[in-house]
Amino acid sequence: MTKIDKYIIKSFLGPFLISFVIALIIFLMIFIWKYIEDLVGKGLEWYVILKLLFYASANMVPLALPIAVLLACIMTYGNLGERFELAALKSAGISMFTFMRSTLIIGAGISIGAYFFNNYVLPSAYLKFVVNLVDITKQKPALNIKPNEFYNEIEGYSIIIGGKSEDNITIHDVTIYEELDNQNDNVVIAQSGKMSTTADNNNLVFSLKNGTQYEQLKPTGKGKKRVEHVRMHFSEWNKTLDLSGFQMTHTSEELYSNHYKMLNVQQLTSAIDSLHKLNTAQSNSLAPTLRVHYLQGRQRDTAFNLPSIPAADNTSFYEHIPLALRQSVLKRSAQQVRTLSGLANQTITRQRNTDTKINNHWIEVHRKFTLPLSCLLFVFIGAPLGSIIRKGGFGLPVLLSIFIFIFYYILNITGEKMAEQSVLTPFMGMWLSSFVLMPICLFLTIKAKNDAPVVDGEWYYNLFIKAKNLFVRK
Repeated sequence: MTKIDKYIIKSFLGPFLISFVIALIIFLMIFIWKYIEDLVGKGLEWYVILKLLFYASANMVPLALPIAVLLACIMTYGNLGERFELAALKSAGISMFTFMRSTLIIGAGISIGAYFFNNYVLPSAYLKFVVNLVDITKQKPALNIKPNEFYNEIEGYSIIIGGKSEDNITIHDVTIYEELDNQNDNVVIAQSGKMSTTADNNNLVFSLKNGTQYEQLKPTGKGKKRVEHVRMHFSEWNKTLDLSGFQMTHTSEELYSNHYKMLNVQQLTSAIDSLHKLNTAQSNSLAPTLRVHYLQGRQRDTAFNLPSIPAADNTSFYEHIPLALRQSVLKRSAQQVRTLSGLANQTITRQRNTDTKINNHWIEVHRKFTLPLSCLLFVFIGAPLGSIIRKGGFGLPVLLSIFIFIFYYILNITGEKMAEQSVLTPFMGMWLSSFVLMPICLFLTIKAKNDAPVVDGEWYYNLFIKAKNLFVRK
């Protein structure tokens, strides 16, 4: 490794790490903004939120890594061009591909690491992220009863208190409305009391003092307009409410482990083979099923018991059925046709669902390889572009990187959606963005090698004249 390679590697690693961390934080902030309503107000422990953000950040790596590579390449070669170091290297007889060699090696290493991350780490991280997000989403908001406001988060209860002491335990003017299914409606009113939870936090206990319970009994007979009431006074009473819905449940990972986003390439190919076999079995089972129903209907149908019709007879088969049997024969025939049509439609629907699953699995297989290739392609875009614009820092390079990445991201999402809708094959849909970037890489590399500006009117005019001369008769 030459001193030039060491210098370029040192110049590349700093901007790459800074760009990667900044991009990861930005995408993570977008995630927090999206799920802020599911996280706030539930009394989550700090380590629960930290664990969710950790798994979410692992899922942001496929977005942060390409833009970090692109921005680092533009900044590195922009700084070299701004300080006229690239001009000095070229004047010394060193070609562009020679001093780009170290960057290409780093880009290849990042691409290989991205493949292993995408294939082995990302499925497991995505599985844990989904499971933790489902657990947090199902959890109810934290218990926070405020004075003079109805609290309805506990199922079947409405609670309102007139005041609360500074200890957050002693309460005054307590009213509890209880409306449970198949039970009598109760209203409990107390002058004061204390509010606490049990040691396992599964129950909320109201230690009420000097109150009254009003109970409205359910009518025992039909048509009764009068309803009986029961009133009970008490000096002390402990009212227990169930808080099991406020606890975080732990969803089993086995429920989502077979989803195609949670599988690596080997597991995806195995699942695709199984789905193909299932599709073939569904297709082969249709004909025997229809044949059995057809033969059973043929044996039951009275119309087939008629004597054979001579070949010379030009009348229709329907006219040979007796008038007394025509209506019943038509009903049985229509019912049999509907049955066979339903069986065929069910098989077609199952096959379409299986084809959709196969399509999604192939999309995920190609996704494992498009990320590594995009990192390498951005090296061929960022390095020539940085040497052409000759501007370093976080100004123009950041702006160019954002525009290029947005263009790449739009192409990637468009191709993926078209592949999901079977407009394009999974291969064409997932590799669409890479196929579009390849000519751009070649164009910028040629421009950087020849020290030509990207916008050169004379060069485009000469290219147009050469293309025009191809169609001119000599």
